Amino acid sequence: MGIKFISGFRGLDNAKQHLRRSTHLGSETTSSSTVLSPSEAFDQQACFVYLNGAMLREGTSGAGGDYVLSGTSTITFNTAVADTDVIEVISYAFQNPTLPQTLKEVDHVVTATNSAAHATARVTNGDFTTATDTLIKGSHGLVVGDVINVISATATSGTTITAGRYKVLTVTDAGNVVLTDIDGTALAFANNSDADVTYDVVFSISVPGLAVVNHVMLYLNGMLLVENTDYFRDQQQITLDKTVNIATGHQLAIRSFGSFALEREAEKQGTGITIVDDAQNLILRNTDLSASNVTATFHLQISYRHVTATNDSYQIANLFVRAEKAVPADCYIHIISDAGNIGAGLEILDEDAYSAASDLTDGNVGVGITADANGWYVYLVNRAGFSVVAGFKATAISG
Repeated sequence: MGIKFISGFRGLDNAKQHLRRSTHLGSETTSSSTVLSPSEAFDQQACFVYLNGAMLREGTSGAGGDYVLSGTSTITFNTAVADTDVIEVISYAFQNPTLPQTLKEVDHVVTATNSAAHATARVTNGDFTTATDTLIKGSHGLVVGDVINVISATATSGTTITAGRYKVLTVTDAGNVVLTDIDGTALAFANNSDADVTYDVVFSISVPGLAVVNHVMLYLNGMLLVENTDYFRDQQQITLDKTVNIATGHQLAIRSFGSFALEREAEKQGTGITIVDDAQNLILRNTDLSASNVTATFHLQISYRHVTATNDSYQIANLFVRAEKAVPADCYIHIISDAGNIGAGLEILDEDAYSAASDLTDGNVGVGITADANGWYVYLVNRAGFSVVAGFKATAISG
C-alpha cells in the first residue's frame, strides 16, 4: 500500500482521521462462515482484522493471506471461521485531502539465515579496537549489515564501547569486523577493550522511512510484540530482543504511523548522516529493496557538507547506478552532474575497485560500490580531512 499517514493535520478542509472498531462472533458470518459485514465501515488503506486476538494477514490464500477486503463493508475469510471465534475489526477512516495516505507497511518472512543467526549462543571474550572501530573475535561468522547487541565491555582504561546495538559495516576477515552504530554513524569511543566484549547476534530489519518519533506496531505470527521488551526501535531499524524466538517461515508484520511524508514508495533515502574522516557509511544494499534482490538500477542523488554549519564546504551529485549481487565487476556508477568545492569532486570507485575507505584518494569524498555472495553494497566514503554531514535519495529503482 505504500506510505500512509495518520495525521493530526487540519488544513482548509479540516483534514482528520477516525478510529472505527467492531467486534463480532463467527456465528455472524454468512456464506458458509466465510463472509463478515462489520457493523462499522472500514478504510482498506488501514484495516486490521484479528481472530481470537491474533492479527490476520490480508491477501488471498495463494499469496499466504487469511482474508480479502471488498469495498468498505465486506471481509471474506479464506478459511471458514468457527461460530465461537471472536473477530475484531479496527480501521482508521481518513478524511485528509492533503495527506491522503496514512500507514507504512513492511512484511518479512523469517529466513533460515535469520533464525540461525538469532539463535547463535552469546559470544564472549571479544576485543574492540577504537582506532578502527573494529570488533575482534575469531570465527565471528558475521556479514555486512548484521546487528549485534553488546551486553558488556571493559576498557583497558577510561571508557570503551558501551552496551547497545551496533551494525557491521565491513568484514575485514574471519576474525575482524568494522562496526557503526545501529543508524550507520561512525563510532567515537575513547579506549580499547581487551578480551572483555560480550555480545549477542540479533535479528534486525531495515524499515526505510521509519523515524524514532513514529508510532509502531510489530506483530510476530499475528501476535503484537511489546516495544522495549520484545523489540527495540532505532532510526529506520527494528531489532528483536534475543529472548524472542523466531523460526524459518515465521511472519513479521511492521506497521508504522507518521504525521508527515518521509519517503515515497519505491524510494530509499537518508538524511543527517555524519561520517568522520577516513570512514565510510553503508547507504544502500540489496536487502533494502527486498530479501531476494539480486540486481538493480537506480538514480542516486547525494549531497554532503562540512560538519561545521558555518563552513561553506559542500558537494552535490547525481549518479546512475547498476548493482549486482556476487559480481563486483558488473557494478557500475556513472556521474551525471557534480557541483561543489570539496576535494576534486565526488570520486567514484566501481567495477571491483572498492573494498575499504583507504581505496579513495586522500582529500576526496566518494561513492564506492562492491558485492559479495550475500549482496551488493553502496558506500559513501569520506577522506576529506574533516567530518561531513550527508543525505541521499535513490529513485527510479528497477528492483
